[in-house]
Amino acid sequence: MTGEAERMAPIAARVHLAHAVVQKLAENHGIDLLHLKGPAVLPGLRAEGRHSSDVDVLVRPGHLFRLIGALESVGWEQRTTFATGSVFAHAANWWHDDWGWVDVHVSWPGVTLDAEDAFDVLARGAVQRSIAHRDCPVPGRTAQRLILVLHSARSGGTADVDLAWEQAAPEEQDHVRRLAAELGADVALAAGIGELELHRNDPTYALWHHFVHGGSRWHEWRARMAAAQGARAKAELLTSAMRVNRDHLRMELGRPPTRQEVRARQVKRVRRAVGELSERVRRS
Repeated sequence: MTGEAERMAPIAARVHLAHAVVQKLAENHGIDLLHLKGPAVLPGLRAEGRHSSDVDVLVRPGHLFRLIGALESVGWEQRTTFATGSVFAHAANWWHDDWGWVDVHVSWPGVTLDAEDAFDVLARGAVQRSIAHRDCPVPGRTAQRLILVLHSARSGGTADVDLAWEQAAPEEQDHVRRLAAELGADVALAAGIGELELHRNDPTYALWHHFVHGGSRWHEWRARMAAAQGARAKAELLTSAMRVNRDHLRMELGRPPTRQEVRARQVKRVRRAVGELSERVRRS
């Protein structure tokens, strides 16, 4: 596919083809993975006509470096690391000029079970779904309901909850609750279905409240600090709070940032933090 053809190809078509390419790489290199969201969603769990702009896969953590090698061997370039990709450090992004974005997940936000064990649980009921005429393993229906609800909770609420949860039969909702309990995702599920207040004493309550209801950066960092487990995790979080996310800045600019741009963004970040802190002191 040439650069010109890529620009002309509909994003949805490119995403379907990219799913198939990633699955072919996985088969060639003996990699266990599950395709998530977008064209991987089973019928009836997502509104018709919705499309994804990237490929999401969950890889068995022990196969991560195998997958990275396979992706990069055919031209995908890493653009974000797991440390900078999200609050949960659960995913990193790769870009290919022809195939676009691939988000590689080693865990799913809200799941607290060990990542290797969690993969086994989610893969337990996996089924095959044809994407661009290639069979791709995807989580079963109950697991997909949970994944969509957790994604909605982290994204501040989406239309996915309607089909994935609200229109599910009570029996199916019970299956989702049991799966969430097995994966240690009770609080995240509660955030997605409007039951978060039942978990006010959980250390992650404030973080999920922020995801669902929003708030200032100050509230976000306070919530992240409360959710961090152990002194080391809290210290690392405090250090990263004032550090510019170079990966995100590169994505924003569309190119690697210069030293001057990093310094300018650092100054802006510090001023913003000081401003929010001063405002809170004034209000107090």
